[in-house]
Amino acid sequence: MLTNQTDRDQKMSQLTVAIVGGGFTGTTLAAQLLRSSGGSVSVVLIERGARLGRGVAYSTECTEHLLNVRARNMSAYPDDPEHFLEWARLNHAPGASADDYLPRPLYGQYITSVLQQEIERHPGQVEHVQDEAVSISRVGETAEIRLRSGRRLFADRVVIALGNFPPGDPRLQGRTPHSLCYVSNPWKAGALGDVSHDENVLLVGSGLTSVDVAITLRGRGFRGTIHILSRRGLLPQTHKATALWPPFWDEQSPRTVRGLLRLIRTQVKAAEKADSGWRAVIDSLRPFTQEIWRSLSLTERRRFLRHVRPYWDVHRHRIAPAVGARIASQIQDGEIELHAGRIKAYAEDIDGVEVTYRDRESRQLERLRVDRVINCTGPESDCRKVDDPLLTNLMRQKLARPDPLFLGLDVSPDGALIDAHGAPSNLLYAIGPVRKGSLWETIAVPELRVQVSELSSLLVGFDAWEKERLPFVTEVPVAI
Repeated sequence: MLTNQTDRDQKMSQLTVAIVGGGFTGTTLAAQLLRSSGGSVSVVLIERGARLGRGVAYSTECTEHLLNVRARNMSAYPDDPEHFLEWARLNHAPGASADDYLPRPLYGQYITSVLQQEIERHPGQVEHVQDEAVSISRVGETAEIRLRSGRRLFADRVVIALGNFPPGDPRLQGRTPHSLCYVSNPWKAGALGDVSHDENVLLVGSGLTSVDVAITLRGRGFRGTIHILSRRGLLPQTHKATALWPPFWDEQSPRTVRGLLRLIRTQVKAAEKADSGWRAVIDSLRPFTQEIWRSLSLTERRRFLRHVRPYWDVHRHRIAPAVGARIASQIQDGEIELHAGRIKAYAEDIDGVEVTYRDRESRQLERLRVDRVINCTGPESDCRKVDDPLLTNLMRQKLARPDPLFLGLDVSPDGALIDAHGAPSNLLYAIGPVRKGSLWETIAVPELRVQVSELSSLLVGFDAWEKERLPFVTEVPVAI
C-alpha cells in the first residue's frame, strides 16, 4: 500500500520489470535487479507455482539427485564466487568442500534464499504473481501482460525466463495418444507414481534425463530392469579430478567443425601425454564456448548439430562422481541394460509394450518387452512444437520468431527478442535456454549467472533516462 505522496512519487519514477518464469534464471534476475538498482527498479515475478527458484531441475525432492557442477562454481553471483559455498556451510554442512557435488534440492533452497534476502533488503519492490502469462502486447511505450486468470498487468520491460520446455515426444510408430504404458513427461507431477511395481521399464534417451529418472526409480523402490535406448547408446561421462589445461582457442583457431575437432583431438593427445586428460581440455574451452559458437557460420552450426552434438553433450555435461558410480555399478550388475539403435515400432497390449528397434551395430531388428516406456529425450527446443500459450501468442503477433536452427527464440546479442521482420524489441527480452540458438551453452549455472548479470545491468541502465513511468504493477479491470 502507498502510504503517502512521497511513496506514490517514488513508485511512479521506478522502472517496472515483469519476469515471466520463476525458476533459476527468473528468480536470480529478480534478485540481481533488486541488488543493483538501488531501489529504482520494481519487479513482478509471474510464476504458476507457489515456490520460486526451483524450476524443474531444483524442484526434485530426491536428495540423491546431485548437482552436476562442483559447489565452488555454483554461486548465483559471478562477482561473489564463494556465495553458495558459504551458504551451504551455514545451512547444510559446515564441512562442505568446494569440490563437493551437493544435493539439488538444497540448491533450490539456496536460490529461494537469494531472492528472499533481497526482498527483505528492498521491501515492497517485488511481487510474486502466482498465475500464467498468456499474451503480451504493446500499449504505447509499455507492455500489457494478460494472465490466464483474466488480470492484466503493465510493465516497462518484460523478460521471458521460461526455462527448459517439456520434452518433445519421439516418433513411436504404433503408439496411440492415449497410451496407458507411455510416460510422456517424467517430470510431470505423479508421472512415475506407480512405476515401482513394474518388472522392467524402457527409458527412451540416454542423456541427463535418463540418469535422473534411473536414480528416481531406484529411490522409489523399483527393483526391476531398466533398459536405456538411444540412437548411439551414449551415457553422460563422469566428472573426475584433473589438472588444469591452458586455454588454446583464439582468434586464429579454425572456424569449421572439422577444423575444431582436429584441434581438440590434438590437445587431448597432448593432455594425455602430460598425465591430464580430455576432461581438462573440454573444461578449458568452457569460457570460450559461446564465442566459438558465434564464430561459426550457420552452415557449420548445422553441421555440428547433425554430427557432433551427441558426443559434445556427453563429454561437456558430465555427472557427479557418486551418480556415475551408481549407474556404472547397475550396468555391471545387469540392473541397467544399455542399447543403441533406432526405434522402428511400438506395440502396446494389456500386458505391456513391445518395442522394436534396429540395433546400431548389427543392423538387425531387436525387440524389448517392457511394462512401461518413459520419454527421457530431454527438453524440446523448437518453439513451434511447444504447447505454451505465451509463445504461441508472441509468434502469432509477430513479436517473436524462432531462431534459424529452431533451438529457441531469435534474440539480439543483449537478449532482446527479434520480431518476424528482423527488428529487435525495446520491450521484450529473453534469458536462459531459449537463447540457445545464439549462445549454444546457456543451460548451466556458470553461464546463466553471467547472462543474468549482464541483462540486469542493461535493464537497470534504462532507469537513468526513464523517470516518468507507470506504477509498479498497474492492474486494470477486465470486462466480463
